[in-house]
Amino acid sequence: MSSDLFSRRSKRFIIPAFALFFLASIIFFRDLPSSFSRDAHFEELSKPLTFDEDYIMTSTLSASPVVHTETVIADRPIEPVVFVLIMWSLSSAIEGSLLMKSVLMYTSSPVEFHIICDPTARVHIEGRLALLTNPRHQVNVFFYEPTYEAMQGRIEREGSIKTDHDSGLPGLMKLLIHEILPPTVKKGIYVDTDAFFISDPTLLWNTFSITKPETAVVLPSHPDQEAEVWNQASRICSCVMLLNLEKLRELRAIDSSIYRKDIDPSHPPSLSPAAFKAMYGVPASGKYDNVKLGDQGYWWAIVQYRKDIWEPLNFDFEVTSCIMNMYNTGLGQDDATLEEEYAKHVYVPNTPQEGHAVLPKLLHFNCLHKTPIYMEWSGWSDPENRLNQDWGAAVRYHDGYKWIWLNQGPKQGSGIAGAPATDHPSVVYPTVQINTMQDVVFADELYARQHGIDY
Repeated sequence: MSSDLFSRRSKRFIIPAFALFFLASIIFFRDLPSSFSRDAHFEELSKPLTFDEDYIMTSTLSASPVVHTETVIADRPIEPVVFVLIMWSLSSAIEGSLLMKSVLMYTSSPVEFHIICDPTARVHIEGRLALLTNPRHQVNVFFYEPTYEAMQGRIEREGSIKTDHDSGLPGLMKLLIHEILPPTVKKGIYVDTDAFFISDPTLLWNTFSITKPETAVVLPSHPDQEAEVWNQASRICSCVMLLNLEKLRELRAIDSSIYRKDIDPSHPPSLSPAAFKAMYGVPASGKYDNVKLGDQGYWWAIVQYRKDIWEPLNFDFEVTSCIMNMYNTGLGQDDATLEEEYAKHVYVPNTPQEGHAVLPKLLHFNCLHKTPIYMEWSGWSDPENRLNQDWGAAVRYHDGYKWIWLNQGPKQGSGIAGAPATDHPSVVYPTVQINTMQDVVFADELYARQHGIDY
């Protein structure tokens, strides 16, 4: 009797409890975050996407027994990383294409490349870019092809510049990037072609956001270096520079006979004459014969004369083979601590980097003499060579990384996130856009035309 009563009472409570649990479960799973719901996930695709406001992000979803990749959309304003490069010859373009490839391998942002080049270099770069059909981020490329005569004419209008550096006349264009590129390009990163990134270049671009308002150039500083034969110009390196092109234009950084004729009192005298005279005196023959290291010698005079317009760059972005053992960094012990890494550094004390470990983000393989293309340096095949031991594997990896492997973005017409193979109406797909400006006119000459100044 008692047992029968217990059974009936249990049923009265268990059945409603089970029903209540079932209902709660439905409500719980209905309210899970949208990442757990494929319907909610695809609803996100209806949001409009532009590269000024949004970006496309890839995520991998696992569901036994398959793993597949889906493209989702997230809101975040993205500023493109702007590079200004010089490639004058096939060898510099071969190096430069590896530099560009490394940028695209690691970038988390859209990229603009402004390339001052000759036709041979442009054709080589275009061939590599043709392999990039669906990049992860938007890529805009602008080629500028000034004639040799136009470059020579601009140097003659300056009047005092001369170089015996291997880079020759095209190398001096590093002083005039702000005059070659249009005013719409307000800032940019310059990097020599014999270098490549091993990290996100956006990190370097972000340096602009922490510079002083008056800063026009950021470049590496090595105050510990001593080279009187170079007028101490080795205390900086123009191999990687953050250029505020807008400020350099305002300063009229490099003089011109046109500027000297300008009677507009709103424009200050050009910066370069006083800077060059303070560092090197008055050129006896009208041209400076005592300036070494090409454009770097002139940059050295400018930043010493106007120390208020430049700042030193973190060594992370200038790990250079011109400095013995590249500060003693290299691939190897993967569990090294910051303290252990800093303890073995060389050429860091008495520099702005003192007290901070160098964490390599940009590798620069200069000073490999008699090597037109640094990837072909004989030392990379020498197992006893210290530079090869430290960085050879990185060179081989980035050199051998195929351009077609950069096709990691959503492909137009292939569908998104498992949707049908039709273009999504609100998505702007990343592409590679190429523009070529063959009739390049320097800013001083444009100014003369606009203001009726004879030259």
